[in-house]
Order: sequence, then structure tokens, then C-alpha cells
Amino acid sequence: MNINEYIDSKRKAALRIPSEIRERWNNRIVKNSWHLMGVAGAVEYLENYGRGIGVSKAVSLAICAESEGYPEIALGFWQKAFELETGEKTPTKPVKQSSAKSVTPKPAIAALTASATNLKAPTLVADLPPHLQPGRIVTMQPVDASMDRSYYIKSPDYWGQPKRDGSRRVIVATNEKIYYQSRSTKPKGQPTTEINQALLEAANQLGTFVLDGEVYYRSVTGSEHRTAPQAATTNAIAGAENAPVVTVYAIFKALYYSGRDLTTTTEAERIEAGEQIGQYLPHDLFEVLPTARTIEEKLALATKQQSEGREGEVWLLHNCTYIGGKDIRKQTIVRTKYALELELFIVGLSYTKAEGRPFGAIAVAQEIKGQLVTIGAVGTGFSQADMAEITRRHQMNPGGVKITVRCQGLTETGKLWHGRFVGLCDES
Repeated sequence: MNINEYIDSKRKAALRIPSEIRERWNNRIVKNSWHLMGVAGAVEYLENYGRGIGVSKAVSLAICAESEGYPEIALGFWQKAFELETGEKTPTKPVKQSSAKSVTPKPAIAALTASATNLKAPTLVADLPPHLQPGRIVTMQPVDASMDRSYYIKSPDYWGQPKRDGSRRVIVATNEKIYYQSRSTKPKGQPTTEINQALLEAANQLGTFVLDGEVYYRSVTGSEHRTAPQAATTNAIAGAENAPVVTVYAIFKALYYSGRDLTTTTEAERIEAGEQIGQYLPHDLFEVLPTARTIEEKLALATKQQSEGREGEVWLLHNCTYIGGKDIRKQTIVRTKYALELELFIVGLSYTKAEGRPFGAIAVAQEIKGQLVTIGAVGTGFSQADMAEITRRHQMNPGGVKITVRCQGLTETGKLWHGRFVGLCDES
């Protein structure tokens, strides 16, 4: 098999580009202008970040580069994948460049990359740059706070927002169509027809805009939930079984507004733009997250979140650019919680004869150094719909289903302390 045949076979077998690959493309390759250096750009990336890289990741980087319209740097990743998988050297040897300049491909390279020119991801919204196209937006993710909550309250560099318990959604709104994207860049359906119509009406007034936020479901108690069945269960417990569950989109910020790409500006500008767009949307369906800017406001935010039994707070560097993924080094966005939240694997179901309950509890495990270590069981927090879906998924994929569990911490022996089911770890 030559490299041409290899590339063709991998392209045909390729699935969706993982979000972590798009994150690397935006935050490592584009940030360093390596995408403009052709094959040499791939060499630079591999020298800086490619130690121990595997075939699948090299292939994904190549396909991502092609989808972005840069087949020359893609070739560098194809060469690496081909060499790793076959042990054969490729016919074209990359030459390092000292500066980020576009490289004219040699005939051999041009022959290998010619078929990639038609693989560029389609432009769905003409107004938007490539990194803000639906399905290609890498979201900014919070990391667990490294400092006590009081540090962020007192720091003039951080602003605060309440942490909502929902599913991340990026919205691209045009005057003709609304696009919805998950945290992992997967396209999603509309939350409700009412929300979709409201967005269309706003886009017809404001022009194209992009929102970063979260969908959650509100119960009669005012609490938010990740799923409608969970909110319905809360309604039933509160004696309002027939009360409707309200679907809400919480606006964190805007990434594009009034013809401007806001990812390169400050967080303060993005938040302000989100607040402006929110004025054109119905407040019963949309929530503009309140932003605490002063010490007094941040203290009041934390006090309110704790007294109401909310999940916690998100703290944002108000002068940062929009960096997709988790920025552990700069701590651009961090979260503080009043409970520990873990993503754990289901390793077993304890079945019960109780009517309407397919299982009594879930045995869960944490991945530690590549091994699953059982750390306890979870027996609360499920709706009937949750239990049915958990049972279905576990039967189809034993040991491969991941859930989010909220607890008061871990015991001295590393076991869950008062664990409660929060939701299935989909691509939200």
C-alpha cells in the first residue's frame, strides 16, 4: 500500500472529528500559525506536542486540517500516521521553515493533496469565520478551582456567574435557520419550538449572532435539572405532578454579534454582548446569567448559591480571549462547587423486584491509571426514564457507560460519600 491508497482508506473510514482535535487545531496549530507552513507546520506541531502520538490522533489531525482547508499541513500528519502504522518512510520529506509562510507544494506533495481540496467543511453561515461555523466551535471549559472561593471573590481579575445544572449548547442564529451544537461539537436538535422561533425573530432584528450557554429544565420549585424527567419528578414530589416543565436556555455570553467575531476580544465584551442579545428574547424561555463584577456582588452571588442549595459558581478572567477547551495553566475559567461532582463508569446494576424499578443501585468505578476501580454505589437521583435508559445502555455496553455523580466527597478509603445520580455523560 502506498501513501495515496493509505490516505484514501483512512478518509473513507473516518468518523466525526473529535472535539479535542479541533481544540488542538485552534489552540496550538492556528495560534502558532503552523497551519500556514505546509508540511513544515506538522513537523513543528509533532516536535512540540507529538511525543508518543498514535495513529488515530495523527489521522484525526490530518482530516481536521483538510476540513479547515489546509491540505499541505494535513500531508505532514498523513505522513506521520503512515509511518507509524506501516513502518515505511513516505516519499516526501518535510522541510522545516523558520517562519510562518505559505509553502508551495512540490509536485509529489501536490499529487498527494489534490484530492483533499474538496474535503473542506462546508460554510453553513456566510457571515461567520471558519471557527464559528456550526459544528466547529470548540467551547471554553471550566476547570476546578485551584484556590479557595474567597480568592475569586476578592480578586479584581475575576467576575462570577452562577453555575447552572444543564447541558452545554452553542447556538448559531441566522434569519433563516437556527443551528444547535453540543460541547463536543455534535449538532443537536432544537430544545423547543418556542425557543427556536424566538431566536429566529431575534436574528431577523439583530442579524446573525452566536450564543454560548446551557439548556436546563426548571421545576415548580425553581430548581434546574439536566433532563425534563428529573424536573417532572421534582414537580411530583412537590405535589404539582401536572405542572409543566419549563425548558430554559441560559445565556453565558455571545461569540459573534453585530458583525464582530468576539472570540478575540475580552470576556467582558462577550458577556455584555450576550446581555444585549438577551434583551430581545423572552425572559420566560431565556435567562441571561447574572454577572457579579464587584466584591460585593460576588459575595452576594456565593451567598445566594449556597443558601439556595445551588451547584456552585463559575469565575471568569474578564480580560481573557476565548480559548476553546480547558486552560489549566492560565485558569481563564474556573468553577467552585458546594459538592464534589465526578464522572464515573457503571460496572454493575443491583437488580430489585420492586415494582417500577429495574434496579436498586448502580455500582460505579473511577478510572485510575487506565484501570477501573470500584468506589461505591449510587441509589438515588433517578427518574423512571433515567433508570430505563441506564439499563438499556448498560446492557448494550457493559462497563462503558459513564454517568455524573454528585457527592459530599470521598471517605478515607476512597469510597463515595452520599453519592447521587445527576445525569448520563453524553456529548452535552
